[in-house]
Amino acid sequence: DTRGSIDSDPLSNRFDLGKAPLAFARRAAKAASELWAQVVDRAVAPGEGYQRARQAFGMLFMKYWQTLSYVSRIPGGLYVHRDHKGDPNGRKPFVPVEAGKQRDAMKLLTESAFNIPALPPADVLNSLASSRWSHWGTRDVSRLDYPVQAQIGTAQNNILSQLLSTTVLTRLSDTELKGAPDADLYTLAEHLRMLVDGVFTEIREAPKPGEYNNRKPYISSLRRNLQRNALKRMAGAINGSPSAGLAALLGGSGGVPEDVRTLMRMHLADLDKQVTALLGAADVKLDDYTRAHLQDSQERIRKVLTAQVMVPSID
Repeated sequence: DTRGSIDSDPLSNRFDLGKAPLAFARRAAKAASELWAQVVDRAVAPGEGYQRARQAFGMLFMKYWQTLSYVSRIPGGLYVHRDHKGDPNGRKPFVPVEAGKQRDAMKLLTESAFNIPALPPADVLNSLASSRWSHWGTRDVSRLDYPVQAQIGTAQNNILSQLLSTTVLTRLSDTELKGAPDADLYTLAEHLRMLVDGVFTEIREAPKPGEYNNRKPYISSLRRNLQRNALKRMAGAINGSPSAGLAALLGGSGGVPEDVRTLMRMHLADLDKQVTALLGAADVKLDDYTRAHLQDSQERIRKVLTAQVMVPSID
């Protein structure tokens, strides 16, 4: 029951015994992000090496993203029951997660997964020393200093993989048919809009007047990396193979609904216009990082929107 996007019940998680994953994630993520600035003071005693600071930060970092992974199972989720027919107060085998709870989950992911709370100050990040101990059961690190951007990028990619998995997107589409006509449902269209709005906030919103520089960019490096990864996935959904290739890209089995392709095409067309507006805003002086990112993103978007897709004929 705990195989990520394959299993639908967000209340069934490994290493989580609570019945309220949203509340637990808020509490645990807040605690972890508040503590990781203190790892040197609290984990390293005078006269000791700084390796314990890295170990402590790693544990807090893992706990932060682990709890958010529980939240990422809520959008598109179904509660699974094993009641039998005729049981007192018997429940249906599958019940969609409350629409409001799915929206709250996406808001929390936007706040905490797509936008990282303040990282430790520079003196802490520069104190995360790796151990030189090499023995069986240990792995040599690829870098002696802590690869903070790569670690965050990997964690964000895992969240995106869950939210854009074939199984989740298909389940969201199916749930619209299985719900009562007047029921409040969290739809596939709402899911993709919330995701795009959360990932591309700086582009979706009206330009913010000001003068930006390479130390204080309009779009931070972490957000630029997130947006590039999301664009790659959207491009795969629009122009990728409708079967095995796309399924592999989005982390599931079988093809995604065609509505995914059309909705993502619509969002990319909107992003193209919004990038043009931001690049041309007279009262915004962009830094080089952001300008290059926007120009590159726009070129990618336009290539996706104008690409020709070869579809084999059906005999």
